[in-house]
Amino acid sequence: MAYRWLGVLLLSVACTVGCGNDEQGGPRGDGGTGGGAGGAGGMAGTGGTSVPECTTSTLCRSCPTDTGCDTDNDCAEGLLCIETGCNSLQGEPIKQCVFAGGGACTSDAMCTPFGRVCRDVPGEGKRCVKTTPGCDTSFDCVLGFSCENETCVDRRLACDLDEHCPKNHVCAGTASSSFCLRIQRDCLADFDCEGLAPRCANIDGDLGIDDDPDGGSKECAGTSDPNQPSADPCVNSACTSPSAPVCEVVGPGSGTDCGQYGLCLSDSDCDVDGGFKCEALWPDGRKECVRTGGSCSSFDDCDPREVCASPREGGPPSCQAGQP
Repeated sequence: MAYRWLGVLLLSVACTVGCGNDEQGGPRGDGGTGGGAGGAGGMAGTGGTSVPECTTSTLCRSCPTDTGCDTDNDCAEGLLCIETGCNSLQGEPIKQCVFAGGGACTSDAMCTPFGRVCRDVPGEGKRCVKTTPGCDTSFDCVLGFSCENETCVDRRLACDLDEHCPKNHVCAGTASSSFCLRIQRDCLADFDCEGLAPRCANIDGDLGIDDDPDGGSKECAGTSDPNQPSADPCVNSACTSPSAPVCEVVGPGSGTDCGQYGLCLSDSDCDVDGGFKCEALWPDGRKECVRTGGSCSSFDDCDPREVCASPREGGPPSCQAGQP
């Protein structure tokens, strides 16, 4: 099924904890908090409730307005307890219950194919909810978190601008947060990529079952002009220059052209000068062309709130942390 999770990024704070797929059940990985300038702040909650002051940060623009938590056990079913990036005035991290993601449903039968059950989630209605511990894919985690060794790891990189993010990332977020998101994520159709890139295409040309070229996995794909979503997506097969053999995000937003840093299947897909290799940096198994050398080869080499990626200005992969 389609994972329509990116639309949540541009909605109100009330939707920060995830807006589900309204057509069918199944897993989705949306929700999350992050981003913005630091300082102390406070705001009035609904119904005249006073929200305690807190210290904001580049990962938390405004003080949380809902009940805090210490562990997932403090949250309702379907919600996960994550650090917001804001601290109390005493310096303690403030945590918040956030929707872990899940498609809309009306019965357990709609969720069974995805190993989930249909439950009422506060503020979300009936959703397909994962009730077993741990994670199998990043769709089991809050947006910005990655599933690694069956654990959701915080990989949010604070940002205000795309320039604060690694190669092939954009800076997106909610009304109260912003963090870097990789453009080339799983998708089934263009609408899965709303708010991230205009198209969904098989960028790297991987083959599906029985070596079917139309059955390979698809990724959110940029075009030469993101303001013209009907333009053809950039796919590696259209990149014929040995010095620019793969699709790379080179402009503002998801503006994409043939370049040196992008998805690949093997070293031969990358620059023939021998200065690049095809490396699986991300836990999803996708490979990308990166310069040889580097101080990391996967997320396992990096601390939480860092990712192993090529710097925005180019160069070998290293642990990127976004805006300080």
